[in-house]
Amino acid sequence: MDEGREHAEMTTESPDLYTQFLKFKLNLFSINKIFIRLISWIKFYFCFCKAAAFASGLVFSYKLAERAIVSVFITFFTDYERTYDLRKAAAYVNFQEGLSALLVIVIFYISQACGHLKRIILCLIVTYACGMVIFGLTSSNAFPESKFDLVSIIGLILVAVGRAGLMPFVRGFTTKQLESHEPDKQNIMEERVNAREKTWWRFAWVSGSLVAIPLFSCSWTQRFVISGCVMGIAFVLFMLFSPLYHKRKPDIAEKPFTCIRVFWAAILKCHMEYPSSPAHFCCYKINDGDDGLELWPRAKLLRWLDKAAIIEFESTLGQDEQEKAGRLCTVTEVQQTKYILKMVPTWSSFLVFGLVLSAGNTFFVEQADDLKSQDLLIYLVLLQSITSEMVSTLSPCLLSKWFPHVTKLNRIMMRIFGGMLMSMLCSAVACLVEGHRLDIAANNRASRHNYQIIPMSIWWLAPQFFLLGVMDGLATDGLEDFTTDDDHLSESMKKLLSAINTFVVTGIGSALNILCVYPNTKLFRRILNLSRLDLYFKYLTLYGTTLNCVYLLMISIFIYKGSAAQVNEASMVIYRGSDTAQVDVESIVLMLLLGFGLAMGGVFCFLPLWGALLLASRPLIKHARK
Repeated sequence: MDEGREHAEMTTESPDLYTQFLKFKLNLFSINKIFIRLISWIKFYFCFCKAAAFASGLVFSYKLAERAIVSVFITFFTDYERTYDLRKAAAYVNFQEGLSALLVIVIFYISQACGHLKRIILCLIVTYACGMVIFGLTSSNAFPESKFDLVSIIGLILVAVGRAGLMPFVRGFTTKQLESHEPDKQNIMEERVNAREKTWWRFAWVSGSLVAIPLFSCSWTQRFVISGCVMGIAFVLFMLFSPLYHKRKPDIAEKPFTCIRVFWAAILKCHMEYPSSPAHFCCYKINDGDDGLELWPRAKLLRWLDKAAIIEFESTLGQDEQEKAGRLCTVTEVQQTKYILKMVPTWSSFLVFGLVLSAGNTFFVEQADDLKSQDLLIYLVLLQSITSEMVSTLSPCLLSKWFPHVTKLNRIMMRIFGGMLMSMLCSAVACLVEGHRLDIAANNRASRHNYQIIPMSIWWLAPQFFLLGVMDGLATDGLEDFTTDDDHLSESMKKLLSAINTFVVTGIGSALNILCVYPNTKLFRRILNLSRLDLYFKYLTLYGTTLNCVYLLMISIFIYKGSAAQVNEASMVIYRGSDTAQVDVESIVLMLLLGFGLAMGGVFCFLPLWGALLLASRPLIKHARK
């Protein structure tokens, strides 16, 4: 009783002291809770893995060369007066970008055929380093001027091969090694593995970008030598510590050229009727809500491809023999082919976007190279890259918070459309800034033989670099989510779609930029100050506006008009089996868009190779004429 009375008296006499004691305990509990969450967050995102550490060394060397050399490659070809030709320099840079994007698909098929990631990585890093060595010798005038074009093309091809496969396969190798660190090998948490892989990648990305900053004060020869040496050191370390890596069985080799085999098998069996039972399909597993008679994804225009998976029971050949003869494909192969074809209309709407992105990556750097404080160019390049990463990371979270009742598919479409709007704004801003730069150049009499620095601050270009990063982070990564966010797709199929996305945006965009720049002698002269780059950006703004209207029309027809349909939500074309007229209209529209996309893809698929042959043959033709 006395103790309770004393406690009551203490609380009544000193309430502030008791309140402070309770607050202290509450704060201590909150701090402990925050500490536990911090520890769990660290364990989720961070994991020390020896293979991941040395693979990050390869990523570090790649990003160092990317920031110090590849991102400003056009200035290498325009820094020497004896070889200064703006159109040729732009063609070289876009040829390397387009060829690299095309080889991403080729190397993917090679990896699917052999399945040895480490061997492919070693070949790619050696190829990349050889390209750096060739350009290092070129910058030191080790080759005569008459062979500059030929040597440059060889170096560009080697760099393109190294860039095409190094990053995807290094990231794939790191993911496989991190999966071996999981405590439960049967039930691997893919979300945690991907988070840890991104942590290692971002650490190497930031480190390589920071080390590239002081390299901008060095000569081109020193840049090539340092980048090549760093790649060599990373290669040696990666090889020396290979016994410490987790041993994994090579991935099962898959059959290449799936689309071609599906088309061929469907043509051979075009006379057959559609099956009346799912048992007539090869390796078919019926999903929930599927009748089994029409393969996913459903589209009346593409249903004839289902015949490629029909087993010919009346044939004298067995099922395995039919596959070897090219007369039978699995259901999975048919579904992948149909899904790729249904993405063609979406990819065709990215043509002008890729052109704007390629033009920005090519000419923005050359604009900055003629202005005051050109040593600060690296910060503009980092601004573009950081903006792209931040927009890509934050935009899905912000859209889901701002539009909680909108479906995930529609939020992705909003990201893509926002990126296309940013591309229009980026080209419009670039047009205005370039017009201002040309006025200052004309007032200072910058002529063909006058290479003085234009008295204009380099920070005038910061808005267009920023917008270039925003449009890349919104539309390019939005396209990645749009094409790969489907439960029907396997991991290898998602990798193939990612490679095709890279080719569509970067590869075809670079090819279009070559076609628009190299033959156009009215807008583009030998030097930038005599060219009309402002008009080029003005035309891109007009073309981008027109194509964005087409894209908005596609959204209204295929997405919002069919928002009640839940069949095949990952595709832009919605199938309604109960409405025959609607199916026919959609099939006609899909046929037109599909034909347009295939025509554009066929024209530009091998354009980088044609460009290589054209540029390589010019020195030989000149020598033969002499």
